Amino acid sequence: MRSLVPAILMGAVACAASADEIWQSEMGWIAYEAEENGAAIFSFTNLDAYGAILVIPGLAGNYDNRGVHEAFWIGEGAGDCGAFMSLPGGAPSAQWGRALVSFDQPAFPTSFTLSLGYCFEPLSYSIRAVAE
Repeated sequence: MRSLVPAILMGAVACAASADEIWQSEMGWIAYEAEENGAAIFSFTNLDAYGAILVIPGLAGNYDNRGVHEAFWIGEGAGDCGAFMSLPGGAPSAQWGRALVSFDQPAFPTSFTLSLGYCFEPLSYSIRAVAE
């Protein structure tokens, strides 16, 4: 069976140039791609150089009162999580985890720090995103 996760992620990354909000990080661009069911969906390149999607519940439509937001991410590469996660219409992935998005200021344009962890493990690394 062909995996849909790479197709979804490649489509999200391809849209990065047209996204209204983009940030530059040491891993490449992070882009605000869509809003679904009250969540904002960002695309980014994870530390393993594979594409990933960040889902931030409650952030959709919030452009002026941002702070610290709990989130989760789903990646394209091989993963070690003991369970699978997928976005609607996407193939299951064993590469996912918790995330925390900490905006510097309440309104765009503002930079943020994205802290990530694997599976249910504690947040263990971070990516700095600078507003463009």
